[in-house]
Amino acid sequence: MNKKSMNTTYFSLFYMEVKIFKIAGLEPDRVGHVAVLDGNQIIFMGGARFISPANPIRSPIRLYNLSDEVFTLSLSSRFSTSNPPYVDLSDTSARMKFGSEKGTAVLGGASGEIVYLIGGMQQNLTRLSEIDNNSNITSNQTLMIEEISKTYNMTSQFVFFYQPYGKSWSYPLDQKGTPAPRRRSTSTVIDSKGVIYIFGGRVQVDTGSSIFVCYNDLYTLDTVLLSWNKINAANAPSPRSHVAPVLLPSGKILYIGGVSQTQPGIDADLIDMNEIPVFDTISSTWSYNYARQSILIQPRLGHTATLMPDNNEIIIIGGNSNYHYNFTTTTPIFLSLNIAKEPYEYSELITSGDKPPPLAIHTANLFQNYLIIAFGNITNNSTQPVEINSRIYLLDIQCRTWVTTFVPGYSVCSNGSRINISIIMNCVLASIIIVSFVVLCILFKKNGITCKKTGKENR
Repeated sequence: MNKKSMNTTYFSLFYMEVKIFKIAGLEPDRVGHVAVLDGNQIIFMGGARFISPANPIRSPIRLYNLSDEVFTLSLSSRFSTSNPPYVDLSDTSARMKFGSEKGTAVLGGASGEIVYLIGGMQQNLTRLSEIDNNSNITSNQTLMIEEISKTYNMTSQFVFFYQPYGKSWSYPLDQKGTPAPRRRSTSTVIDSKGVIYIFGGRVQVDTGSSIFVCYNDLYTLDTVLLSWNKINAANAPSPRSHVAPVLLPSGKILYIGGVSQTQPGIDADLIDMNEIPVFDTISSTWSYNYARQSILIQPRLGHTATLMPDNNEIIIIGGNSNYHYNFTTTTPIFLSLNIAKEPYEYSELITSGDKPPPLAIHTANLFQNYLIIAFGNITNNSTQPVEINSRIYLLDIQCRTWVTTFVPGYSVCSNGSRINISIIMNCVLASIIIVSFVVLCILFKKNGITCKKTGKENR
């Protein structure tokens, strides 16, 4: 082995050791986290994780702990879904300032390199730890509920900044206009000009409110000017939360699914998936599209909706149904919404390969040929979720196949096409050679020349 090869080997081993060290303590299973695509990596933040049944603090009223972890997944090289190359940043300044769940996040700013964390639950984990270690509190369920409810209202800030390259957190000090009140489970997108559109959402005990309230207001935040604006447009939808938003190249935002509330303090109801409110960011007007369906489609929340590269299809994954009871699996689990023409039309998305279990409150990121589904609750048909998914799943969008290996710029379908073309070309070439040989033999025979056979007779 030459010196250069030895140095490369030592570097690879060193890098492997560092990477293993960084991810050794990370347990990725979570629900209600955010996932932001930043160049060739996904940044995961926060979420909620099940408390182990062996932990004495677990009870019917305390099943989850919120997370303040931040970790990344590199998309620059090949990996297997059985061993994703996560890098845990939680031991650096990247760690969140509170436990966070059910916020939303987008990449924006003048440089397009700042993560904007919008709303969500903000839990004081230091105080929560003190409560967990105080037997006088944990032995009294009423007192414990009261004390834990106080840990959620840690800050009054609605927006926080995270700078991936500096691994630092801050919040806007010089904002113009009136910011939206803090809430969670909003429907948030950002346009090509760096303007964030924040619609709806909810507040309840876990966001510092004594009553449950859904909203139907629409705010914008210009991430370049740090300027807020409340849009007062007629014909707005009813107050709602957990709606999956999709921004189209035309500037229209589609709002799919979720739950709606008729008045503060009462429970919310699932929204018919056929009713799709549309906000036009160019004209600042609301309209509605009523989609058709050839199959029965259950309403849902906790689903994801992703626009495909052709801008003619939206893929919808998972979600909960049976909102008032056990948050059971919704059907169909995989949906396709054709938006090439109006009215839009739903159909079941037929896929093959290593399919994910039915999921809810997961995340979906589109990168090249892959729709990357991460974590979330594993739902079932009868009870509340009792298991959280710790895996990521890769849907090759070209051939609708779930694959277990990520290869940048690669698609199973395109590879298959190349193989087929190669076989066809070889067959055509062989046919041309055979035909040419026969024609030459005929010509030679006419001129008194004999074509000799190949093989033993030619020896």
